[in-house]
Amino acid sequence: MTGTTTRSMWRVGLAAALLCAALAPAGAEAQGRGRGGGDGLMLPALLRSASLTPDQQTRMHDILKARRTAARPIVQNLRQAQQDLADRLLASGAVAMADVQPQLDRINQLRAQLLQNSAQATLDIRAILTPDQVAKAADTKDKLRQLREQTRQLLSPTQP
Repeated sequence: MTGTTTRSMWRVGLAAALLCAALAPAGAEAQGRGRGGGDGLMLPALLRSASLTPDQQTRMHDILKARRTAARPIVQNLRQAQQDLADRLLASGAVAMADVQPQLDRINQLRAQLLQNSAQATLDIRAILTPDQVAKAADTKDKLRQLREQTRQLLSPTQP
């Protein structure tokens, strides 16, 4: 292969990798349903362990519905910003970091808005819990974190 062909293949590979890195994490975030191991993503399990009353469940659903409604336009803007980034990364000609920085900044801003929205929903739900329910949820969080760490240790290759 010539040097030019090899460089072209590397550019295409790099662009594809950057594109995947830019778009993949947002799939779960953009859906408004976290998938992964972060503690904030365990909220449903934590709330189940807190044994909410029927009134608390109704209030929680109302809070979540309002927050989802507020997040919807942010998610749409995030998807568009990610598409803009993908278009820019795969545009013909040379592309430098300065060329994609505005798209990266916009994506970061929108993700921060989603994170704030999620945190506010959690705070609103926490406000309807009793101190005992908060303590029970915190205990469950700690147990789940320990279980996740044990799983990681069991599944990770042994280091020499």
